[in-house]
Amino acid sequence: MSLAVLAPFVLYLLVVLGIGVMSARLIRGYEDFVIGGRRLGPAVSSGALIASYMSGYTYTAGPGVAYSGGWSAMWWAFGDAPGNAFSFGILGRRLRKYSELLGAITLPEYYEKRFKSPTLRVITSIVMIVTVCMYLIAQWQASGKLLSVTFGTDYLTGLLIGGAVVLAYTVMGGYLAAAYTSFFQGIVMFVGTHVLFWLALARVGGLGALNDRLAAINPGLVTPWGPNNEYGTLLAALTPIILIIMGSFGLPHVTVRHLSLNNPDAARKAMLITATAVVLFAFAYYMVGAISLALLGPGIAEVETVGIRLWFEVLPPFLAGILAAAAVAAIMSTADAFLVLLITTCAHDLLYRFVTPRAPQSQRIAVARIFAAVLAALTMVIAMDPPGLVFTIVIFAFGGMALAFGVPNLFSTFWKRSTETGAIACIILSLIVYVGSSVLGIRPLGLHPFLTGLIVAVLAFVIGSLVSKKPDAEMEKLFDLGVAYGPLPADSIKGSPSLAVEAIEVEKVLKRGPARTRTTQPVTQP
Repeated sequence: MSLAVLAPFVLYLLVVLGIGVMSARLIRGYEDFVIGGRRLGPAVSSGALIASYMSGYTYTAGPGVAYSGGWSAMWWAFGDAPGNAFSFGILGRRLRKYSELLGAITLPEYYEKRFKSPTLRVITSIVMIVTVCMYLIAQWQASGKLLSVTFGTDYLTGLLIGGAVVLAYTVMGGYLAAAYTSFFQGIVMFVGTHVLFWLALARVGGLGALNDRLAAINPGLVTPWGPNNEYGTLLAALTPIILIIMGSFGLPHVTVRHLSLNNPDAARKAMLITATAVVLFAFAYYMVGAISLALLGPGIAEVETVGIRLWFEVLPPFLAGILAAAAVAAIMSTADAFLVLLITTCAHDLLYRFVTPRAPQSQRIAVARIFAAVLAALTMVIAMDPPGLVFTIVIFAFGGMALAFGVPNLFSTFWKRSTETGAIACIILSLIVYVGSSVLGIRPLGLHPFLTGLIVAVLAFVIGSLVSKKPDAEMEKLFDLGVAYGPLPADSIKGSPSLAVEAIEVEKVLKRGPARTRTTQPVTQP
């Protein structure tokens, strides 16, 4: 093991742990631990979102897709920038404002209070636990692959090292640690990926030489349709884009960035930052795989290790160590975000909502930390013998989250007529169709299982909402407040005393500014 590779990697781990320790000192209460006290600015929120969104996929699955498919991998990249930007710009402002009006600090809590449905809170909590655990398994798997190739350890050792570090700083600092470390990790990831991409491209001889080498291996690699014509129809080509964009509206670790913004209008600034960074980022990390094919040649069985192998082909040891840190950053930034989600879902949305609602804040944080340790251990045990490639696990979970949360998120913030019946029908029916179609290999009219599930999700939500009783007058007024721009004037809701009081309190919070923003009390107690 080269000291020049190991030194920057260890230094990076120490910096991350240091951020975790400092974040722990900033925690003033339970809400700080769960969503950072709603006081994070657009730059930190955007950087944290990008880092946690990219995940271990960036250095394992993404390059693996381009190593196998060449330029056709760009269909997956085309959804990244608009998906993340629209998530902030279209959904972020409304969800941030609406959730504060409802006094909701988690997505399942938002659903319960938006639709006055404890049942919906339970359903979404269960779906979130299952899909998030799948995502975590993929991150530990990526950690094992990455560190085993980089340092010559076995797969299990690499998995345990990555998991231990993430668990340590997440348990200490909760959401604040996850957000601040992800912001730092996002910078490392962006710089490291571009260093690798441009140096590797120069080694090949530029884009023209890259295309010549790929065409010599298989002419289909330099077409948008893929070497085996996988994307030969317009529908096949658009499916990855639609999946990625819809997933960006539904990924819980993305939407929690909206809830933590210091004010709703910060979402528009975050949108611009996110769009710019992701456009520059996504192209580079996918095409690292195509460059790996040109330089390393075909025939590598573990396609999800080609991007890591490329480091040692084109970089001096010290820079390879920095890239190892960047890759671990990708894994950690997603794993910590999902660990926080698991903690809040199990502790806040289930235990303290339905079992011990009067537990003090100090006890809640302590139990949340125990949940983090237990759930991390369980997912790492499963990752020791993973059920598939990182790409397979991530994309499957991604599609499930897009259906279960993306569709309800959009409807609940843009359609006043949305109801509990519509939301429950959407989640349950779309997931049954999506999982069933995926497992059984059923493709009606040639549709990808995700597109079939998406059609069912939209129809179920609309029909379920229309055939059920519409929301009461108080919830309709609350909807109007949540979607409106600017502060919340009390005189616009004189007909609803409870909402008028709430609006006055929120307006005071907004006037005090982001540094002192806190969540108001819920309008409707469950």
